Amino acid sequence: MKLILQTATTLPHLLSSHSEPANIPYAWRLPAGRRCRPDVRHFMTTAHATGGWREHEAMVRKQFDPAKLSARDFYQLLTAVVVPRPVAWVSSTSVEGVDNLAPHSFYTVASVNPPIVQVTSVGEKDSLRNIEAQGEFVVNLTPASLLDEVNATGTDFPPNISEFDAVGLLREPSAVVRPPRVKDSPVALECRLHRTLPLGDCTLVFGEVVYAVVTTDVLEGDHPRIDLLAPLSRLGRSEWGTLGSITELRRIRVKDWPGQFGGPRREE
Repeated sequence: MKLILQTATTLPHLLSSHSEPANIPYAWRLPAGRRCRPDVRHFMTTAHATGGWREHEAMVRKQFDPAKLSARDFYQLLTAVVVPRPVAWVSSTSVEGVDNLAPHSFYTVASVNPPIVQVTSVGEKDSLRNIEAQGEFVVNLTPASLLDEVNATGTDFPPNISEFDAVGLLREPSAVVRPPRVKDSPVALECRLHRTLPLGDCTLVFGEVVYAVVTTDVLEGDHPRIDLLAPLSRLGRSEWGTLGSITELRRIRVKDWPGQFGGPRREE
């Protein structure tokens, strides 16, 4: 695959505070006052020295067309690149009184006010049937210390078998909903069903969080510390992730825009 270069202005994202190389074709030179990074300078001068004035090797990308792949194959691609995904450990109770517990990795916050979380059921599973029938569920956080137990609750037991009992997990009564919490999970979000939304072969479940509990061992004041929560995540294939390095970086307000990224400059 080739990258065709016509003018240096086609690479604005590569510009920064370094000197422009002198020995490049005029058509590649930058507008007055604009400079380029050392790696771009090497890219340009190498192309010049080797005679590649208008084309140079670039990153090769493989194309994936969902229309030409099976749904399963494209699903495996999506779950390998939409990563990491937090895992909702959903407890629910059937009409018959059986407590179900299952991990769901298509999970996020859907609304701030009211506070609503969203879990996706791929196909029709016990969790979905119980939630639609009873209108309540609990999302428990999945800590790394319980990786084996979380994975085991993904086993396709029949509806009359409780994963709590099969795996040996302790229940804890919830405050305002019927399904129990996982006693050894540091966080539980008690939810009432807001609505479901069928979408293709999946169903999106929206639950309003009506009560939340966090164990004091992971709190710093009222703030849950991510290093103490130590949450699991799902990756591709049969891969699980644990917490890596943490970087704290505040969002840049427009009035504080520093300018080194290009774009609009802060007015002095």
